[in-house]
Amino acid sequence: MKAKDILNTYKNKKKKQNKDGMSLVEAIISITLLSLFFTTYTGFVEIASKFNQKASTNLNNSNGLFIDHHYLALTLEEYKNVLSQPGVLRNEINNIIQNKVGDLPEGCSLSPHSDWSIPVNQLPIPESNWQPSTAGYVICLKPTSIVESSLSDLVSKSKGINTNAQPGLYFLVALPDELTINGLPMRKLFCRPIPYC
Repeated sequence: MKAKDILNTYKNKKKKQNKDGMSLVEAIISITLLSLFFTTYTGFVEIASKFNQKASTNLNNSNGLFIDHHYLALTLEEYKNVLSQPGVLRNEINNIIQNKVGDLPEGCSLSPHSDWSIPVNQLPIPESNWQPSTAGYVICLKPTSIVESSLSDLVSKSKGINTNAQPGLYFLVALPDELTINGLPMRKLFCRPIPYC
């Protein structure tokens, strides 16, 4: 009798196990959640790949938006350090702003080291052949509404004589060839001449 009870208990458990499963509603919810997860994941991967890898059809030396912007920030900082020095005269700055190279806007250049005659490296990033022009960027120098006074006026202001003299504010701008999600402009505001800022 005990053997029959054990056998009946085993058969009842086996029947219950066959009935225990996912209902249709649970299956639909599971499939919906799974497809939502994969849709979100593929969307994220697609967007991340657009930021990290630029299509290299027309820009051979681009490393993607984040790396290019890091390199651009370093390049603009190097140009700012040179252009903000009092050794670069106000007339030279005005010549750069009014200079037109090819069909680029005024004050813009693909190679500022040669077009602007400033002492910066042709390759601004050490141990790399990256340049703004080969990554699809043009460097521009633009003035603001705060006009720079002459150096003699700034010197006399520092002595307390001419109180209306003021240093100038300028923008260094990196403009992409094409405004896309992979090519965004960047700018840096700087004051010159640096001892009077």
